[in-house]
This record gives sequence, C-alpha cells and structure tokens, in this order.
Amino acid sequence: MKAQIISIGDEILIGQIVNTNAAWIANYLTSEGIECTKITTVSDSKRSIVTALKNAVDNSELVIITGGLGPTNDDITKHTLCSFFNDKLERNNDVLSDIKKFFKQKGRSNILDLNKDQALVPSKSKVIRNPLGTAPGIWLSQNNCEVLALPGVPYEMKILVEHFFREFKKNRKLDSIVQKTIFIRNIPESQLAYMLKEWEASINKDIKLAYLPSPGVVRLRLSGISNSKAKIESLIQCELDKLNSIVKYDDNSKDLNQLVYDLCKIKCISISVAESCTSGLIASNLSQIPGSSNFFLGGIICYSDLSKINLLGISPDLINEKSSVSEDVCFEMAKNVRNKFSSDFSIATTGYAGPTGGTEDNPVGTVFITINSSKGSITEKILFSGDRKIILNQVRIKALELLINEIKKYE
Repeated sequence: MKAQIISIGDEILIGQIVNTNAAWIANYLTSEGIECTKITTVSDSKRSIVTALKNAVDNSELVIITGGLGPTNDDITKHTLCSFFNDKLERNNDVLSDIKKFFKQKGRSNILDLNKDQALVPSKSKVIRNPLGTAPGIWLSQNNCEVLALPGVPYEMKILVEHFFREFKKNRKLDSIVQKTIFIRNIPESQLAYMLKEWEASINKDIKLAYLPSPGVVRLRLSGISNSKAKIESLIQCELDKLNSIVKYDDNSKDLNQLVYDLCKIKCISISVAESCTSGLIASNLSQIPGSSNFFLGGIICYSDLSKINLLGISPDLINEKSSVSEDVCFEMAKNVRNKFSSDFSIATTGYAGPTGGTEDNPVGTVFITINSSKGSITEKILFSGDRKIILNQVRIKALELLINEIKKYE
C-alpha cells in the first residue's frame, strides 16, 4: 500500500516551525507496512490544498493531512474537503459533546460559537473522536483512496493516528517493511561508495540501499517491502554477509555515549578526561547518560599551555620542545589526568580545530587523541576536515570509538 502525507500551514513554509508531524507519520506508516511515497507541504490556501489532494488521491491508497482544522479563519481544511468531495458540513453531536466535556474539565462553562463549530464535519465522513482537544479526525473515501485529516497539534495528531489505524487495519492485510541500518565509521561517503561499487551493483532487486552520511560515520540503510517479512529479512542478511567481507560495520543502534556507559557498567570501569581542543565536549557527552556519575569521575579543560602546566603538571620544557599539539604532550595529559582522578581509563585531546592555527607539520584539522589505562596507552594522530564545529564533533566520535575499543580489551 502506498501513502502520501500533506502538511498544511504557512508557518511551516516560512520556517517558523519544523514539520515534525510528517516525520512521525512517515515512520508510523513504515512500521505498519505502508510505503510513504511523497510528503507535500502547502500553504493555507484552498487552491494549494486541492492541487495537492488531487495528486495524492490519484496516486496513492491512503492520504494523511495535518493542519488547518482549528477554529480560526485561516483554518480552511474542512471547507476545502467539502469542496473536493462535493460535500457539506453538518454538526456531529458526539463531537459537540466531547467539546463541552473538554471545556468543562478546564473550568470553562461558556463556550464560544467558534469552538462549537469544531463539531461541524463533512457529512460523508467518519469522525475520529479527539480525547485531547476540540478538533476531531476526519476520515473520507474516494476512488479506493482513504483520506484522513488531522489537527496539527502533535500530541493530538499522534493519538488520532493510532485510533484510526486500529479501525483501518481491520479486514486489510498490509505488507511488511523491513529496514536494517548499519554504521560504518571514519570512511568518507565518496570513498565508501567506491569501495562498495561492485557490492551495490549486485544487491537483490527487492532491496533498496540508502547512504546517510554524517561527520565521522556513514549509515547504510537496507530496506525492502513484501507480504513475507521473513523473506525480506533473509535477503537483507544475505547482503550484509557479503558486505562484511568488504568493510567493517557496526549494527548497534545505540549511540556512543550509551555504548561507553554499558561497557563501563559491565566491566566496572571509571573514566576521566583531559581536553584541550575539544574544551569539555567529550566530558559533556559522557555526562549526558543518566547514572554516568557511576563511571565518569570528571575532567580537566586545559585549553592554554599555562593550564596544561598548572592543572596537569605538563613540563614547560616538553611543551617548548614538542609543542602543545604533539603526541608527547597528549600522552602526558592522559597519564596525568588518570592519576589525578585515579580512574581506570582516561582520554586526552589536543589539536588545531581551526579556522586559524596549525603548522606545516600539523595543519588545521590535526588532532592527537590518547587513551590511557594501567595496561598501556595508545595515541592516534588524525587529520580531520571540515569547519571547526564539524572537526570537533569528529574528534568526539573518534575519541569515544578508541575508548570503546580499548575497554573491550580490558580484563
């Protein structure tokens, strides 16, 4: 089954709000085995709504509309639906009763006519009663296409979608949509695409592949749709088995902070950090997980040479000889912060995040990352690319990945 989403509202088109409703609905449709083929955003005008609705009804079996069901003059969705379906508005007594109950619960006995008019719905429609607001969901049908109009308030929209689908799925057998997302780290998208060129060309025709890049990681999503969930799962696993011989990937959907937390909890490990170029970014991320105080003991931001000397006891002679952006200084930072906090592991970062700084040997984007423990120490020198924000985020990702790898070795 194919579906389209129509979002109505000038506030979306001018960038005043983000259209989170469409994203949520698309995800919900996928979970129900319905393929969302198009998302359209239109202004609060009858002509725009009718044009989008005609296209959607002609090309899909389900259309979900959000917005324009409120009580004000710019809320014209109901009137437009009546025009499109050659229908008229009539008062629904059940909805009116819900509206009166809604206002009574809020301590309001006098209900404006504008609010009572929320009970006016197209006569040919089924209503999805709204327990959280005054605008009901409106369900209409035409040419083997179901059209559902919903209020744009997210928490009202979500509960109405769920109520609608309980009825909609009766006597309908929907396909299964299976998606599998894997994570490939520290390989640029273009390089990865080149590496996977032959594999990609050989992927089963029933499986779709999408690249979803972000700093430091490329997500690959494999998906398929069929009346047999087991068939698609088997096809996807077959492709992943072939991929595994080409490139290493991670299929754990947990973010890096959660992975660190889980490993530290399992192995009873504590962590401290010494940050120069990242200026507390890693510490901030480690502390985001509830309960992180059980493993994250603290950190030191030593952005200047003086702070490295005074707070971490780094030798001025070492800084003068090697520079503060060097493997030797990064090692000392990690070793000394681990000793200061008596932690099992420590992370240290120092580098040039830009846009200025850098040397001929260590240009902008050069960062040293050290992971130190009682079992030893590793330091990596990496040249990152991008603007300052992107570089720092890549450093954060790489530092946590290195930490995870070292913790996994720890017994």
